[in-house]
Amino acid sequence: MLNVEPIVPDLTPTAGASRRPRKLTWLPQHAGADDGLRSRLEEVAALPFVEHVLALPDLHQKAGMEVPSSLSIRTRGMVVPEFTSVAVNDGMGVIVTDLHRDAFDADSVRRFFHAIARHAASSPLDTNRYSLSAADLRACLTTGARAAVRRYELPGTWLDRFEDGGCIADWPGGEPRVEETVPWLMLRHHATRSEMGLNFGGNHFLEVQEVEWVRDPEQAARWGLRTGQVVVMYHLGPGTFGGTLLHHLNRRLKTARARVPLYFASKLLFHYVQRLRTGRLGEKWALHFRRNDLTPLATDSEAGRFFHRALTLATNAGSAYRMATVRAVMDGLAETLGPGVRCDLLCDVSHNGIQFEPGANGGTWTARHNACRLAEGRAAIVAGDADVPSYLAIGGSPEATGIDSYDHGAGHLIAGARRAGRLVPATGQSTRLRMTRGRNARIVSESNLPLRGAEPIEQLMDRFEANGAMRPVVRLRPIATLKN
Repeated sequence: MLNVEPIVPDLTPTAGASRRPRKLTWLPQHAGADDGLRSRLEEVAALPFVEHVLALPDLHQKAGMEVPSSLSIRTRGMVVPEFTSVAVNDGMGVIVTDLHRDAFDADSVRRFFHAIARHAASSPLDTNRYSLSAADLRACLTTGARAAVRRYELPGTWLDRFEDGGCIADWPGGEPRVEETVPWLMLRHHATRSEMGLNFGGNHFLEVQEVEWVRDPEQAARWGLRTGQVVVMYHLGPGTFGGTLLHHLNRRLKTARARVPLYFASKLLFHYVQRLRTGRLGEKWALHFRRNDLTPLATDSEAGRFFHRALTLATNAGSAYRMATVRAVMDGLAETLGPGVRCDLLCDVSHNGIQFEPGANGGTWTARHNACRLAEGRAAIVAGDADVPSYLAIGGSPEATGIDSYDHGAGHLIAGARRAGRLVPATGQSTRLRMTRGRNARIVSESNLPLRGAEPIEQLMDRFEANGAMRPVVRLRPIATLKN
């Protein structure tokens, strides 16, 4: 851990009925979360610049990550890059269609997924129909999804469906200073702007779903949802740019071994040639090349402002990336079922990132790792699995509940229930296709999965509803899932 004097939170009652604010809020219910994670988070909460740590129900530790998943950490006066993934603005969204479940038979699914995979870039160096020009990239870095709606000819009203309108512009010093913040090669080489919007590898996915069950008919109607209706959920991003940029600022645990020497050489050029006149030479090595457990940066320091600018550029790039996904889904549906299919973007939410809120004492930062921002009255997505339903919910008041974040999915809880044999069978089945990407895309495997019950994700939803944090609106049953 960091070499700081720990401040142990006092959770005992003070005089009268009041309590000091708790620095750690613990929501997990599964036994595995207590296996070392609680003590680790108590250490984090004890750091003097940490105001609050929120551990969510699906809390778990992933290999190669500095902090657990399903976690929110608020700091004051300091920003800590390692409190979230380097892939800032990874996210999910839901596109509502006017189609009924009957419109998607097995053949339609294959053709739709083939249209998506065929237009995807086969590698980061390959271009696709959604690739950006150098000018497009610069516009997306500074104005995010605003530039993307113009590039992809999408309704400007859909910007409101993205967090922060798909654009962050709180530049420290009032200017983005792109040339000073981004390595020259990243601005000039097409690799950072070619693969846009369609990489569903790893734990990312594209899923066709139907509205299986409506809990809140009035809210569902406001969202244009009814039983049997088809929606498309996507989980991906943030593309090549953001992670590459932030890997130049910190040495993170999760870095592909083959890329380490490339990053090292590129970082030498970036920090000691391109940025020769900014920053202190000795400090640069400690901040950008040495592997630290945590690297707290003072908000008002030069290093803090530098990270703030890079974080904002990376976040904006992620929003633009998923706007490309929205365009691609619409194009794929039109190519498969005809141009008359109507689509509407319901919401797009990020689950990796750090949000800055200006204020006294350097302002506050909220880092979320595989956790989404909870906003009153806005849609919340909690993903299930290829054979387990997902949920759409509506947020409660973070001010009233003290809960400002929620799990982006119940994947760890579902996996635990699956291993223990506690996923009960349900009626029906879904299809999972694995495909290659690019012009010659083909199906690698196709599996018909018996559907399973939603108990793990329902327990998660019950936990939030009991706290008044959010309430379920509809449950979404998987029809077919694409992994490429």
